[in-house]
Amino acid sequence: MADNDGSWRYDLDEVGPDAEPQVDRIEPGSPSVENVVFFLLGVAFMLGVIGLLVFG
Repeated sequence: MADNDGSWRYDLDEVGPDAEPQVDRIEPGSPSVENVVFFLLGVAFMLGVIGLLVFG
């Protein structure tokens, strides 16, 4: 795919069957409080739904 200035967006070694995959590694980190709260709310909600389906 070409840009407006006539240069190619991708090199030949980035596309096709001989392309070398670029793997971005995900580094571990400490979770933020906001993410933990939403995760726990999701777990509690799903446990409530499953509880209603089984016992309701």
